[in-house]
Amino acid sequence: MFFTNKPNSPFYGRIVPGAYASLIRHPYEGAGRKLYKILLNCKKEEKIFTRTAIRKSKDSLADIKADTKNTATDTVLIVNPKSSSGSTGKEWENLFIKIKKTFGGNPKVAFTKKPGDGSTLTKKFLKKGFKKIVAIGGDGTINEVANGFFEVEEKPVNHVNIGNQNNINSNNNAHSAIGSTVVKSVNSEAIMALLPSGTRNVLVKSLGIPDGIEECCRTFAFGTQKQIDVISVTATNPQTGLSSPTRIFLNAAEMGMTGEIIDKSKRIRTKINSRLISTVSSIISTVPTYESNICEISIDDGRDTILTRVTMCVIANGKFLGGGFKAAPNADVSDGLLDVVILKDSNNMEMISNFINVKKGTYGKEDDVFYAQAKKVLIKPIEEESEENTDRKRDVTVTIDGESVGILPATFQVVHNALTIKI
Repeated sequence: MFFTNKPNSPFYGRIVPGAYASLIRHPYEGAGRKLYKILLNCKKEEKIFTRTAIRKSKDSLADIKADTKNTATDTVLIVNPKSSSGSTGKEWENLFIKIKKTFGGNPKVAFTKKPGDGSTLTKKFLKKGFKKIVAIGGDGTINEVANGFFEVEEKPVNHVNIGNQNNINSNNNAHSAIGSTVVKSVNSEAIMALLPSGTRNVLVKSLGIPDGIEECCRTFAFGTQKQIDVISVTATNPQTGLSSPTRIFLNAAEMGMTGEIIDKSKRIRTKINSRLISTVSSIISTVPTYESNICEISIDDGRDTILTRVTMCVIANGKFLGGGFKAAPNADVSDGLLDVVILKDSNNMEMISNFINVKKGTYGKEDDVFYAQAKKVLIKPIEEESEENTDRKRDVTVTIDGESVGILPATFQVVHNALTIKI
């Protein structure tokens, strides 16, 4: 490290990391001042020397009284080593060196081993008093960590309070009534940071956060805090027909054709570890034969209700989907609203044209695309009579931030300013 007390120096009053364990005293030319160069290598803790300590010091390290600050003792890194096709785990040693260089101190590290670990580990550390949780992985890992910031409690339906516009109390202890459940923050003072290490990294694009690890490290160290909305979803378990556990998401939920493509792609990747192959295979096997479903969409407890065929449906908090699709151009992660985008029934040629519009975020004909903003949305499929005169209702997959969470019916509700992140 080196410290300088020259007033017009760009390093005035600052400690800059160095590499050796010695103290070197240099005369500062022409100013009669002293430039002290402190080069430390401390494996257990970061020692930060105050300007007062430097001024009173002699030429020996033993005479310098350091302000010892473990600057990252309240920080945990939740790491998915399998993210980015396994490169996160393979390159972890070098990556951790870069992270510590920016963060300072010696942050706690926890690796995920199986699905769900991100949520479990986050809850565990938050309840132990850690206040800064850094998610390192793809969109799925980030979603898991975000879910770890919240707990879902059962609540009688007749006690659901939807009168509070933001469904959140004044000290940011987030609440959102969804059917018979309520979503509460584990620790309202906790902060989440993102170090994207996936193959798509869609969320950081919606949040306007750089997708490079080093840039995100600097954002965590020097960025500002921002409160953002989350959206809770209660979907349906396809095996039992009962409600699935309530989950939250930060960017977007996708249903219909895109939801089916995502679900198929995830299943293929359990056998073939290639996103390109799994995505192309899923598109080829889904698009030519996909049939839209009749769905009823209820907005804000019946303020508006539409009945339409649905080829694709997006419930968005952020603007972007995978592949650079700007599906929700009016979305704002802090406006207390969710954006509903529905691509209605269309033939293959119309579908291609409409997909191009969805990618650009430009919508022309209202007949083709429905776009609205709301606080709460209920979507349920409607049985329709087939050519054989039998009722037919196909399962419609619900995915959130790229992960399947069940099928329709599903209820979505925004939880305003529920999560604090660094940007």
